[in-house]
Amino acid sequence: SAAARRRPEGYRRPGGPEGVRRALLEEGAYTRYRAFQAANHARRAVRSTVRAGRRQAGALIRDHQYRAALRRPVDPHLAVFSAYWNRGVACNPAAIAAKLAELAPHIHPVWVVTARNAALLPPGTDHVVPGTRRYWETLATAKYLVNNVNFPNAVVKRPDAVHVQTHHGTPLKRMGLDQMAYPAAAQGLDFDALLERVDKWDYSVSANSHTTRMWERAYPSRYVSLDHGYPRNDVYYTAGADEVRAVRERLGIAPGRRAVLYAPTHRDYEAGFTPRLDLAALADRLGEDTVLLVRAHYFYDPGLTPLAGLRRSGRVIDVSSYDPVEELCLAADALVTDYSSIMFDYANLDRPIV
Repeated sequence: SAAARRRPEGYRRPGGPEGVRRALLEEGAYTRYRAFQAANHARRAVRSTVRAGRRQAGALIRDHQYRAALRRPVDPHLAVFSAYWNRGVACNPAAIAAKLAELAPHIHPVWVVTARNAALLPPGTDHVVPGTRRYWETLATAKYLVNNVNFPNAVVKRPDAVHVQTHHGTPLKRMGLDQMAYPAAAQGLDFDALLERVDKWDYSVSANSHTTRMWERAYPSRYVSLDHGYPRNDVYYTAGADEVRAVRERLGIAPGRRAVLYAPTHRDYEAGFTPRLDLAALADRLGEDTVLLVRAHYFYDPGLTPLAGLRRSGRVIDVSSYDPVEELCLAADALVTDYSSIMFDYANLDRPIV
């Protein structure tokens, strides 16, 4: 067979089913090869069916557990927090949780965090992992549910529970129902399901009066708008020089050096991100005394020589995975951004924005 004729010298077949498949090809045993392939397909189909059955059974069990927990009374001393799709302690929910510990220490906070991010939690943080029995029991019985995105569609809004939607930005982009005319931005968003989630909100925290008007149009419902500014931005008014110095030290910014934070985002009318700034050229123009804090590592190939050299020289610091972002703003002498609503937060510092 062609497979046998073209076999490289010293070639050794792999073990397992792949080795059997290649042996049959080399022997020209095409009838047995087709039978072997058919058997493999059948085996994979059975495994897929078994896995689907297990998932379905697990979902039924979890639904039963959740429904049973919903029959229990609401715990007035329990609050659930989540941020950025269960990433960890961050953003407005984190600021609210911190103030809650100060003003109402009798209320116990529990964070929803993925198993992957649980190891990054501050020591002593009580948390639940999505999908677990305690996760559903906690969501079913908590008096307060605070999130900067939405909780899952399956979460029931109990009459005596309080849902607080804190959001996590200022709507420079089109959001919610405003995306209906822009399918590329909506990316298949289910607007009916979105409105059902919005109907569970009791309060919507707003950064400013512009945001309040935009949220009420993009997310129409009966919630109460709290037009008081974002809790996460309070730190810009409470942090002093010592806190700023400490953040800069953690980031490795030497005393006397200027720090510029570059924090762009994608544009909602484009399918992907189009880089509009040459970081190497910018770093050269700014000079040796300036450090670029770049919160955009996935926009650029890390192997690009100019940026790699800049990183080694200490003139570029990749802060794309650094949290909280408020500390990056405190550390930066100026902000360079492109289409990101971080500008509205940074404006609280009254520092230059480009």
